[in-house]
Amino acid sequence: MKNLLNLIFPPRCAVCGEVLTLEEQKGVLCKKCGEELPYFSENICPHCGGETNNAGFCEFCVKAYAFDSACAAFPYETVRDAIHLFKYDGDKRIGHGLGEVMAEYLLKYHEELLVKTDVMVSVPLHPKKEKYRGFNQTHILCEKISEKTGLIFEKQALGRKRETIAQSELNPEERKMNLRDAFIAKKDFAGKRILLVDDIFTTGTTCNECAKELYRAGAKEVMVFSLSAAGTE
Repeated sequence: MKNLLNLIFPPRCAVCGEVLTLEEQKGVLCKKCGEELPYFSENICPHCGGETNNAGFCEFCVKAYAFDSACAAFPYETVRDAIHLFKYDGDKRIGHGLGEVMAEYLLKYHEELLVKTDVMVSVPLHPKKEKYRGFNQTHILCEKISEKTGLIFEKQALGRKRETIAQSELNPEERKMNLRDAFIAKKDFAGKRILLVDDIFTTGTTCNECAKELYRAGAKEVMVFSLSAAGTE
């Protein structure tokens, strides 16, 4: 049965989305990506492209948001095909692989986040959208990150109060209005330092609104970690 599924839905590299050879199928990456993962340079801000010394967002970009810090593992273009196969074609194997390499990124570049974080939460989907898709992609990423790093993952920490238009269809100003007061914290986070995980960081509106709600629930610090960053606003 497994061989038949592999024939119909061949295993693909978790980063570039290329079909894996039989030898490569022992892992989750193709030979090229496995030899050198194309992570963001630790000296480049994933948001503006400027120089930074912390492998995350530069101080100028972080000041524009409510959250305290942010980092992303890959440029969006690098993992675009893999994300599409995961989110829209339902290839959860790629999702598990992406979660693994996100965990490796934290271990390599951001051990301080692992030490600081009290709890990890994911950006929620509206129940209707999650039912239609069959899963929340950020839940899968967080589950694998938790497995590899030991971070505590609170799966139902955040929810959506209402359906919203897909952010990709809106301009930056419309995105802000679209998500205003769209999220609700389902737990008390008094004094907690939270790692908020998403798959794609574009304008930052989604993570910003989630962070505001987490602060309302008592969070001491909110740090954003995304699989990819798509550039500046």
